[in-house]
Amino acid sequence: MNPLAKIRPALAVTGVLLAGAMGAAHADAAAPSAPDLDGSVTCRQDLRLPVALAAGQPARYTVSGELCATAAERRDGRTVQLLIPGATYDHRYWDFGTIDGRRYSYARDVAAHGYPTFALDMLGTGDSSTPPSDQITIDTAAFVAHQAVQALRDGGVAGVRFGKVIEVGHSLNSIAVWQEAITYHDVDGAIVTGVAHSIAARFAQLAGTDFYPASMDPKFAGSGLDSGWLTTLPGARGSLFYSAGDADPAVVAADEAGKGLVSATELNTGVPLVPTTGTLAIRVPVLDILGSNDLTTCGPNPQGHVFDCSSGAAIAAQEAPFYSPEAHIHGCVIPGSGHDISLALNNWLQVDDSVRWSNAYVGTGAGRHDHGALPRNCG
Repeated sequence: MNPLAKIRPALAVTGVLLAGAMGAAHADAAAPSAPDLDGSVTCRQDLRLPVALAAGQPARYTVSGELCATAAERRDGRTVQLLIPGATYDHRYWDFGTIDGRRYSYARDVAAHGYPTFALDMLGTGDSSTPPSDQITIDTAAFVAHQAVQALRDGGVAGVRFGKVIEVGHSLNSIAVWQEAITYHDVDGAIVTGVAHSIAARFAQLAGTDFYPASMDPKFAGSGLDSGWLTTLPGARGSLFYSAGDADPAVVAADEAGKGLVSATELNTGVPLVPTTGTLAIRVPVLDILGSNDLTTCGPNPQGHVFDCSSGAAIAAQEAPFYSPEAHIHGCVIPGSGHDISLALNNWLQVDDSVRWSNAYVGTGAGRHDHGALPRNCG
């Protein structure tokens, strides 16, 4: 049987968490320079963590990660952000590099503002292990994230015992962040990007055609991957993940060249959580950041409701019924951005949102806890 025959029906729904949108964007604003608080930010890319797929199983696999921090941040007790990229991305989503003179690095910029970051390659991506695809569910992804949280607290990452952990997810793995916080209650805050409790009908109609088995893709030819490991069709990423007016074509080309994998099983087990109220069990502060042109969420859904992405206040109001009072849910909008807000021209807005929210609701772990106002694009 053609593997697409099995996969396309699922992608018609599950692909919603992978993609961005094309659309109009505002004129690009100049990004402020990130401060160098305590010396230069440096990043270690040689870090490995042993992980199991479920509780009680042996840690047969490894995940890789990149720790970015200043010298002052590599100390016990500091607050760290655990960064989990979306489907078909690895840690480079958070540390993409400099293109056309513009730096795309949430990981380094947030570290420069006082929060060390640890960006994971989830299983099947980057330098991490690649198990059979059907073993990677949304619960597996959440358990991997949980093991990373514990390693950060216990000194398993560069020998530092971090005091607080803020979990930051993108797209499909924002759902893994939800599931980790719901199940394990071991983080001090959660930031989700590229997801909310609504699936846009217009994107669901498009999602079934742009993903296919990675074994059929020239990049992964001869890899031996099973047909449940998916990637994007050649040339599809620009329309899937970006909004044209807020994206550099050179970034889109680099993204295309570096594309990775996603497990169809994780998609199929993660998407059903989107419209549910399971997130009421999250008892720590939550921030939701969306691009205003993110077709995965913004606009009409199949139930006839319109998810409004016009302001952070609108996002927070729509998401409030899905969270406990302890979550203090806030929303922020990146004007003009599509799905991949870390790779948008105005990506610095996400950094500002994240840092100021973290200061207000979690603190750095170094005596800094600022309850000041959030940026104007938040509510």
